[in-house]
Amino acid sequence: MKVLLLMLLALVATASRNVLWVIEGTSCDLPWQAALFKGERFICGGTLVDKNWVLTAAHCHVSGFINVRLGGRSHKDSGSTEQRRRSAKVFRYPRYNETNKDGDLMLIKLFLPVHINKEVKPLPLASHCPVPGKTCQISGWGSTTSPEGDLVPSIIPTVNFPEDLHCTKVTIVSEEQCRRIYPDSITSNMVCAGESRSRADSCQGDSGGPLMCDGRLQGIVSWGPGICGDPKKPGVYVNLCKYTRWLQDTMRRN
Repeated sequence: MKVLLLMLLALVATASRNVLWVIEGTSCDLPWQAALFKGERFICGGTLVDKNWVLTAAHCHVSGFINVRLGGRSHKDSGSTEQRRRSAKVFRYPRYNETNKDGDLMLIKLFLPVHINKEVKPLPLASHCPVPGKTCQISGWGSTTSPEGDLVPSIIPTVNFPEDLHCTKVTIVSEEQCRRIYPDSITSNMVCAGESRSRADSCQGDSGGPLMCDGRLQGIVSWGPGICGDPKKPGVYVNLCKYTRWLQDTMRRN
């Protein structure tokens, strides 16, 4: 990932964030971070939330099996620390709205459970809703090329990905402020986060990645403005505290 040169980017429409572009991020190792593939083609990020389950964005859905890789800094082959699994079932949130991205979450049940160790372990779900002003972390394998429009999983092979996972800090924005920034686009099931000074942000190419606050999974990378790193327009994430019951019930019943 590289520092976003805003003066080089053309204005583009609001886009699903199918790649996470972490501005001024640093390389990191996160044992819960998942890389999702259709065959060998990288499509999205995700988070291990149980030995049998990975949570990602609903708009990351593709037909057929999803291949999941965990346990390495690279989204490519990570050697002996990597664990690969195939999806057995996927469960998109039943009231997901493709138009406004409300309810943009999807659970992936793994065909075989992972082996929990220091390289691969779940991230617990947040027990409360996010607090404005809280510093949190986003992570993913972001594009090293300028985003161009609304990229979807079926066409993102044109994007160049670095090998290493990157992390950066963002700050939770109040719902009232977020609604002023994105009139008629924000629901209570969404939460905004950004960083006006460093311009740290998520961006096109790796949706489904985690928004982590206080060591717990608080949100999922969902959508935002076409130009990333805009200090006045934070990224928008799934507000997972609104879906705790559905998540727990779905994993328990399946």
